[in-house]
Amino acid sequence: MTPQTTLRIFRREAPVGVLGPGQRAVIWVQGCAFACPGCIVPESWDHNGGEEITLGELADWVLGQPHIEGITLSGGEPMIQAGALTQLIDLIRQERDLGVMCYTGYRLEALQQQGINSQRQLLQKIDLLVDGTYIQSQHDDLLWRGSRNQRLLCLTPRYRVTVAERLAAGDNSAGLTFVSGSNGEVYFTGVPGMPQFRQQFEAQMQKRGIIIRV
Repeated sequence: MTPQTTLRIFRREAPVGVLGPGQRAVIWVQGCAFACPGCIVPESWDHNGGEEITLGELADWVLGQPHIEGITLSGGEPMIQAGALTQLIDLIRQERDLGVMCYTGYRLEALQQQGINSQRQLLQKIDLLVDGTYIQSQHDDLLWRGSRNQRLLCLTPRYRVTVAERLAAGDNSAGLTFVSGSNGEVYFTGVPGMPQFRQQFEAQMQKRGIIIRV
């Protein structure tokens, strides 16, 4: 198989403290076939949207974040670009031993038993996995996930103690962060604890002439 040299992404941000343990560099990949009703980033569904970036440039960006503990892969659906993400992680870990958290709409068992080779290889690189599609009717105030069917799965020992301690302290949302852009737009990051948060927040902000991005 010819190695991939680029990744199509929707967005990247660092440091982020609400999408996994510690401070993280978060990469939202572009493209998703699940199209879950109530998804907080439907803009990431279009496989041709976003921007194409070289793996080298993206690895340099991650490595240039001085105080992060790891990276979080979200989307979109990371498993669609599993091969490129595996190569990206390898590039990063050649320089720094960063932890990897990943979101996917697939169940872990389905990926293990029916996934293609590149998806199984990516699983080998992931320390903490959130699996399962977002189900709007099961929305809940949960740690790093949006609906009750989604699971926090420690695939390596790296985050086992951290996750256990966080859940023991209360299985609830890590919250949201808000950033005001230079063009007057407001960006928010995280998993909302309440359903339809984006729609309600956008409606309130639009009354004030403020555009919301995620």
